[in-house]
Amino acid sequence: MTPRVKIVIEQLARMRVAGIRDNIIAAKLNMSQGGLSRILALQEYQDVEAAVLSGTVSKMDAALAGRADALKDYCRQGVPVALRALVEACTQSRDLRARISAAGELLDRDPDKLFAKGAARMNNEAQPVSTAMLDAIAVEADKVGVAVKKEQVQ
Repeated sequence: MTPRVKIVIEQLARMRVAGIRDNIIAAKLNMSQGGLSRILALQEYQDVEAAVLSGTVSKMDAALAGRADALKDYCRQGVPVALRALVEACTQSRDLRARISAAGELLDRDPDKLFAKGAARMNNEAQPVSTAMLDAIAVEADKVGVAVKKEQVQ
């Protein structure tokens, strides 16, 4: 393997671990998709990518070790600022697309969940329906059905 290919493998592994898409990597390294695919299939490349990935992950783990609560507290400080930015984007009058997007985001974060997307959310738990109530509803539904059929005939 030539030194140039070794350098390309190192660059390629770091870019892929960083999350850069393959088509962008190929353009940056001035190579074709086929050439990129051939390098990705090499065992040497796979070894380098695994080493880069494990090194990156272990460095992140070491940096975050025991600091999860501190990071959560730090992020909590940004929540009011982010919500304020959403409200400002929602109330501005220039960009309709940004307003609609911000409005949707705000509704999804509604503390009472009244207007959130998805299934209807209720604060109280659903109560089971008794069989007596179901029987009474069935009788009334049959009466309504008969009345509707009479109206259709006339």
